[in-house]
Amino acid sequence: MKAVGSCSLLGARYYRSEGIVLRSFPTGEGGLVVVLLQSDGAKLRTMAWGARRLTSKKTGHLEPLTRVEASFSRGRGMDNLTQVQSIEAFSNIKEDLDATARALYFVELVDGFSVEGSSNPSLYKLFLSALRGLVNVHDLDTAVVHFQWHLLRICGFMPELYLCVECQKTIIPDNHRFSVDLGGVLCPQCGSIQSPSICLSLPALKVLRYLHRTSTLTPLPLKLSEPLKRQLTSILDNSVRHWLDREVRSKRFMDEVGSALAEV
Repeated sequence: MKAVGSCSLLGARYYRSEGIVLRSFPTGEGGLVVVLLQSDGAKLRTMAWGARRLTSKKTGHLEPLTRVEASFSRGRGMDNLTQVQSIEAFSNIKEDLDATARALYFVELVDGFSVEGSSNPSLYKLFLSALRGLVNVHDLDTAVVHFQWHLLRICGFMPELYLCVECQKTIIPDNHRFSVDLGGVLCPQCGSIQSPSICLSLPALKVLRYLHRTSTLTPLPLKLSEPLKRQLTSILDNSVRHWLDREVRSKRFMDEVGSALAEV
């Protein structure tokens, strides 16, 4: 058996792959279209025939936020999922409403930034590490900031932090502005004339540069103040929305859950 990327070839027509279920939707009589992120970081859309039938053994393994090992047969338009087995169910996340809301936000971002047939192993490693980290991290807001930054970096949309995106002058430690449209920091001179832009304080710039120097698998060990978290969240939320070119639907649910639990 020869391993190729995230897949093990069982023949020209069959292969096996590990992945995390992102979403699924019904089709036909008892069928289910399942979207996974494979362990090589490529998105895969596959057909699970009969998965919605009461007698199917596949259904329980195809819930979103489930890490699976699956076998596939190649089809004309869409490959067929023939067998599936859960590896990791992330039960601790699913038992915690706040962690679930964050995880679903991660899922929507990964679904939006991943590409079918285009491998990106670092994306899978980031996603898996972020999901596992949600059950241990003390500050879920900081975990989201960490995930958003590294997602943008891994997918080729990392903001520029060291040169002004307008005049190309070196950014020195100071209070600056951040342009989502231009993709990075504006020096004070350009920031005063460039619109729209977001306030970027010196502490926020330092946090972003710290994230730039750290591993995707290293949790952010900093305790961020609420004003600083709000500033970083504004910059990264707007950057994610800009590159996806749409609103992130799960963001509202995540914010509502966080606000409701904060009042308890």
